[in-house]
Amino acid sequence: MKAPFALALAATAAVAATQAAAQDPVTYGPERSWNYELQLYLWGTEVGGEAAGEDFELGFDEILENLNFALMGALRGYNGPWMTYGELSYASIRQDGDATFTVRPGGLGGGFDVNAVADAEIETTIVSFGGGYRLVDTPTYSMYGLFGARYLSMNADLTFDLTGPLGNKVSRDVDSDQNYWDAVVGVNGRWAFNDNWFMTYLADVGAGESDLTWQAGLGVGYTWGRNDIVFGYRHMEWDLPDDDVVTEYYQTGPMLLWNIRF
Repeated sequence: MKAPFALALAATAAVAATQAAAQDPVTYGPERSWNYELQLYLWGTEVGGEAAGEDFELGFDEILENLNFALMGALRGYNGPWMTYGELSYASIRQDGDATFTVRPGGLGGGFDVNAVADAEIETTIVSFGGGYRLVDTPTYSMYGLFGARYLSMNADLTFDLTGPLGNKVSRDVDSDQNYWDAVVGVNGRWAFNDNWFMTYLADVGAGESDLTWQAGLGVGYTWGRNDIVFGYRHMEWDLPDDDVVTEYYQTGPMLLWNIRF
């Protein structure tokens, strides 16, 4: 199931939290001192979901064309088997009725496609923070168990101009200001193929004020010194209460990441 929005195209932002790579602490320094990771990345996402019973979806090209501002940043710290993380993501998009896509609204007769043009102004803030404990530690593989919280704030103003298969037209305005706090648990790991190449993964799931939230990510990276370059894919999703205006929300897409350890 897909659930609504969030873009993030930020080449000058700090990031490191629930999405990248669990590093082997041996490379950072003494086990009893704090060591940190900072990440800078580009994330090209598709966003969409369901609002007022209508599906909506914006591709990366449409988001890039209509992006007002996007920022993501995070910091991760390690001390022995323990770690902590914090992440902030913000995006603002405005689109003036120039996107045509397909929806299948249940209220307009069921199983046929409907062409729709939408004006959209969407502003989202996502905050994640928490800690973790190293569950597995070998020379080539490490895995952390994660526990924390995720906050979603979404302000959306959407206008749907629907044209059915018989040429009938229906307009619908959607205005929503929603906020959700959820507890999440998950795992974050890294597997080294050799001295330079490695694979990373992330998965978590949670609930609270939303019915369900989850994310998953997978990447392949190259390391040298205290630096990593990772190319991967990340998906974030929310299943929101049925009586809210926006009931589903997701963001998904490829990501290029530069990780700096210090």
